[in-house]
Amino acid sequence: MKKHFLIIFLITSCFFFEHVQAMAPLGLFTAYDMNIRLKKPANGCFNFGILGEKSYKVKGYATNDCTEEVFEVNPLQIYEPRQNLIGLYQGVDPSSCKSSTLITPFTKLIDSIAGGPGGGVGNLQNGLFTPTGKFSAGQVAFHSTYSIGNGFYVSGYLPAYFVKLDCVDWSYSGNNTLFANDKIEQELVQTFKQDAQHIFNLDVDGWQQNGLGDIAVLVEWQKDFPQRRAVLKNVQPTLRLGLTLPTGKEANENTIMSTPFGSDGSVGIPFGGGLNVNLDHRAELGFSGQFWYFFSNEKERRIKSFSTQTSLLYPVVTNTIKEYAITQNFNLHAHIFSLCKRLTLKLCYQYWRQGDDTIYPRTTALNNDVVNSDQRIQERTKHNMIVAITYSPLSGEFDRYIPQAQIFWKGAFKGSRSAIASTAGLQLSVMF
Repeated sequence: MKKHFLIIFLITSCFFFEHVQAMAPLGLFTAYDMNIRLKKPANGCFNFGILGEKSYKVKGYATNDCTEEVFEVNPLQIYEPRQNLIGLYQGVDPSSCKSSTLITPFTKLIDSIAGGPGGGVGNLQNGLFTPTGKFSAGQVAFHSTYSIGNGFYVSGYLPAYFVKLDCVDWSYSGNNTLFANDKIEQELVQTFKQDAQHIFNLDVDGWQQNGLGDIAVLVEWQKDFPQRRAVLKNVQPTLRLGLTLPTGKEANENTIMSTPFGSDGSVGIPFGGGLNVNLDHRAELGFSGQFWYFFSNEKERRIKSFSTQTSLLYPVVTNTIKEYAITQNFNLHAHIFSLCKRLTLKLCYQYWRQGDDTIYPRTTALNNDVVNSDQRIQERTKHNMIVAITYSPLSGEFDRYIPQAQIFWKGAFKGSRSAIASTAGLQLSVMF
């Protein structure tokens, strides 16, 4: 019977390698996050599980580069508080280093309202609008783990995501009182949306996308070292190394604030480890670190081509090479065990950081300094608090199938250049 299970597991793993998750959209859990891991199976046994997670709020966090102050904003304002609609029409000719301004229905309208080009397009402050929108996200993830023995485990993870942006609104925030009229503002926004779609193939309204994330396969080593001391009862180190493949849906370059369902087309290597110490069989304290190295990849991206352009409104789509900074995740956690040892309450603080990425356009007509001044590739950080309650029966309570269940909550409370989902979820698994 065990041989049959082993064959099934190997087939499942091969499926995973052909089709695993590196970075989840909007800060959803990766299915192999060490903070929501369940008990590992015994030697020669399996663990199959499913995870469900749903956001109830998505917060945006921006940063002031001069003061390094971070503050909460609408998710569409994490890069800039206002978007320069006129900037969309500048620097659109990648064959020239000079800026170019298109004459379109929008630019004609804004000039005519302002009394001519000098008071309209010529004044960039006239084209400032504040965008707002509402994100929602969820996931269903499947995972399986097989115990090789001697503390080694092989695991595979396959997530599916559901992300939506709606209630998108553009409100005038420039310095021209003529444009603040409700009727004129609506006419400006409507004409701008038409120009963005028809001229630049950019949808500035809401969207919805569903699909698979990146598949991940990890090899982990986790072992208990019992301690015969008055308080310290056990020390448990953990090491892990894996591979993620870019099977997830990539960012849609033709919508605003599109989020990839993984590493956006790049192969990744997750690695990390942690250490837990058990105190008098009543509590457990620990820390862990998880890191991702992503190989550079080449694809068409919407990039910054002119200094006045803002992050949601880039006109140029061109072939680029992107080099990724290492993604870092650090965790501090504490477990409290019930008297019956079946229930565990876990409290955790989680910190994420991704450094500056670098983009290299495949054309010499674009200025690299301008391209890499894009706020979207600057350092991003996230801070979360996690609470999880886990049920794991004691060994010997079940003869063959051993169930586990977990409910969890994750709340975002700080960050920079990030839209982060606060979520609640459930995880179920069975070991046999």
